[in-house]
Amino acid sequence: MKPVSNKPPFYIKLSHTLLSLVLIVVILRTTKDILAPVAFGFIFSILLLPVAQGLEKLRLSRGLAATLSVVLFILCMFGLIYFISWQTSSFLTDLPSLEKRLMLQANNLTLWIDEKFKIDSDQQMAWINETAAKSISTVSQFVVNAVSSVSSILIFLVFIPLYTFFLLYYRRLLVRFLLRLFRREDAEEVHEVIAHGRSVIKSYVVGLFIEMLVVAVLNITALLLLGVQYAILLGTLGAIFNIIPYLGMVMTIIIVLMVTLTTGTPALAFWAAVSLFGIHLVDANVLLPRIVGSKVSINAMITLLGVFVGSMIWGIAGMFISIPAMALLKIIFDRIPNMKPWGILMGSGE
Repeated sequence: MKPVSNKPPFYIKLSHTLLSLVLIVVILRTTKDILAPVAFGFIFSILLLPVAQGLEKLRLSRGLAATLSVVLFILCMFGLIYFISWQTSSFLTDLPSLEKRLMLQANNLTLWIDEKFKIDSDQQMAWINETAAKSISTVSQFVVNAVSSVSSILIFLVFIPLYTFFLLYYRRLLVRFLLRLFRREDAEEVHEVIAHGRSVIKSYVVGLFIEMLVVAVLNITALLLLGVQYAILLGTLGAIFNIIPYLGMVMTIIIVLMVTLTTGTPALAFWAAVSLFGIHLVDANVLLPRIVGSKVSINAMITLLGVFVGSMIWGIAGMFISIPAMALLKIIFDRIPNMKPWGILMGSGE
């Protein structure tokens, strides 16, 4: 006689898994304003940890070392924001003339379509006006929402440095807390997971900043050689958008095409797009593996899916946070026997 199995049926385990995933997504979306700054603070605290530890070796108190590390980080961020604002000012000054050139390009395009495809230009203009009216309505609503959420954005920017400071200051307390959550015999493995996770996230974030700097130089050089107007601004924005896997490259090319078509010729816009796409190929096949390294070994399918899920849950912040979060999850999955299949699914298969 076979012994009675206490294992629940597959469909019950599946329903529990799906219910847990739904609850996690709902909790993350509901607590976005609280958890998103904590997540960024966690990443930046790992990035600043060597700085804080170096200052502590100089016999500075832990609080003072954490404070100086966060102040240094804030100064670097303000420098980047000032540089982008300085480059954007000339673009905003020329915006009215750019709008006139855009209308002229649209008029020339309608005449060309009328000549080649026999579609009446009046019908084209009616469609353009209808689309523009909808776009203006959408943009207006976006501006209203952006203005109404200025306070939440300011709170977000204020709380990230605060959480970064507290995570640096109380890091030993947090490690002791994590150790107490598990059995004593698992303490060594918990230490390994913490150390491995910190190493992966630090190497990824540092490598990402280096990669962003190299891509910015390549973008700006290529656009300057082609004679594209606002080359420094467009190249810098392209490097920042490049942090978002796959989607960032598409966004960059669309923006460069729109601006270059307004300020130059279609041929110039074409070569600018080709140059940026070529830089993206070099980045994806040469720079990314060499600079960022192979520690974040997540396959392309899961990476793209994670970016979309992160965007759905936390918006743009979720896009930026998705890759480090998946890297950390993969480390945890690889260490837990029951979760190893998920770690295999996320891996590169090498």
